Amino acid sequence: MTKRKDRSTAVRKLKRRVQSGESREYYKRRLKKAKASCAICHSALRGISYGAKSERTPNRKFGGNLCHRCQSKVVVEAQRVREKTKSIDDVQMLYRRYVQGQL
Repeated sequence: MTKRKDRSTAVRKLKRRVQSGESREYYKRRLKKAKASCAICHSALRGISYGAKSERTPNRKFGGNLCHRCQSKVVVEAQRVREKTKSIDDVQMLYRRYVQGQL
């Protein structure tokens, strides 16, 4: 009989063949998925559960990739570059990749 701690669905049962030729069962605890985080400031993204990231992403530009604060900064910087009040070289390196995607 398996141990009580290994009878949960949070434990994966692995079958391995050992050197003597017999097969044994090992138990490995499943890890929780990491919470989705912003690509720039690394804060937790809201509106995305522990399910698949593609299932619950917000329907907006950079949804599921950037938080609302960083996304608004990118939009403002892109507009300034578009209006030629700022060059792309003056944009911070963190935002430059997303600003170029916006243009």
